[in-house]
Amino acid sequence: MISPDVQQWMAVQALRTSSFETASVWFTYVSFGGRRDAVEVAAYLHGMGQLPTAERDLVAHALNEMIDEFGLPLDGAHYSTDDVADRSCYRDNLRPLILDPDAYRFDRPAVTAPRGIACTGEGLDEAAERDAEAEDRRCRALYATGLLDTGAEARFDDITGRARERFGVKSASIALIAEDRQFIKSAAGPIGRDLPREVALCARTIEASRTLVVTDASTDPELGDHPLVVEGPQVRFYAGHPIETVDGSRIGTLCIIDDEPRAFSEEDARDLRRMALDVQIEIWAGNPD
Repeated sequence: MISPDVQQWMAVQALRTSSFETASVWFTYVSFGGRRDAVEVAAYLHGMGQLPTAERDLVAHALNEMIDEFGLPLDGAHYSTDDVADRSCYRDNLRPLILDPDAYRFDRPAVTAPRGIACTGEGLDEAAERDAEAEDRRCRALYATGLLDTGAEARFDDITGRARERFGVKSASIALIAEDRQFIKSAAGPIGRDLPREVALCARTIEASRTLVVTDASTDPELGDHPLVVEGPQVRFYAGHPIETVDGSRIGTLCIIDDEPRAFSEEDARDLRRMALDVQIEIWAGNPD
């Protein structure tokens, strides 16, 4: 069984990559016996509401039926259990999901790249080549969102406002990381501004698919002399979780910051991940004000 959040995440991905209209998905859903109205189903598919298990499975089935009908080479929407998937006739169209213990990250097929050979026949630095290609894909994915250097949007400001209130911190931000800079898409509180990438703490967060937590930066061996710690806002506490595009590119973070050291529990980490998922769904849904 997968969690409701993960199942919704995959439905949003299926809708995003197929470019189906939510109204069309709703009509197909109703034809299978769905009982929720068009507004509720649209809210679910835009990450703004949840549905009971049976209704989520019917939405997934509607998406998979449409993907199959149009012959689209896409991953399908996942069902709540393997048993439901087996009965759906679309089990073979679903990419296997390998979840980490927290059930919020998906392992994707390894990215392959041609091995570089110089015109002299000598091998190029393969690791550097792979890193450069991965960064190029990441930046292209960021630009494709259309969010870089855009103004405030209520859908994102609502999330940073909730994060600041939930954790009781000085500031919460949504940061997008471009090639050489950090762009703040949304900020609640006084800490959070555009910065060179080499200075931005969020640039470290996107290095891996995990929550980065610093409970007291002043005693951290890597951050003790950082300019944001010893100068300016004098950051002490930082926690950030990566924001990913549909293809898995880590383009930014949802982070919380305080000028006092803080503890951070497993429950706190779970809630921050869930809010980062909310940001991802907003990006995938492409539903600006």
